[in-house]
Amino acid sequence: MRRSLAIILGLASAGAGQATAQREVDSAEALALFRENIDAIHKRNHARYLATYLQTDQLTRGGLRGIERGWLGWSARRDTAPAWPDTLIATEFTVAPLGPGVVYGMYRYRGVNRGVASVGISERIFIRTPRGWRIAYTASFPDTLPP
Repeated sequence: MRRSLAIILGLASAGAGQATAQREVDSAEALALFRENIDAIHKRNHARYLATYLQTDQLTRGGLRGIERGWLGWSARRDTAPAWPDTLIATEFTVAPLGPGVVYGMYRYRGVNRGVASVGISERIFIRTPRGWRIAYTASFPDTLPP
């Protein structure tokens, strides 16, 4: 009985170790896509930027005005010349695995868009798909405190 229990506990420990390792891999891969997304903004590369997003009706965008769903109706997808920020400084990238193949991420931003300065946080939820990691949710919220 003790030997069986030891084997079972050993298998449970191995499974926990594998789960931890997978969360670390998921987090690293989601963070790489996160940085790819921001780099595409910096370089004003529309195709590369759009490629980081889930291109289905499940794409969700949130913000102070509420939630919008879907790929086809997203103005960033349709715009041939998106309104890129004049400047964007992204710092404090943080990711946290939520489950297998699902990672939450956020960063702090400071930027200027059409002459208006803003600071805040931007969030993403990344999911692993058969075509690689994609952003399934994106939102930005301005800080209420002055910069």
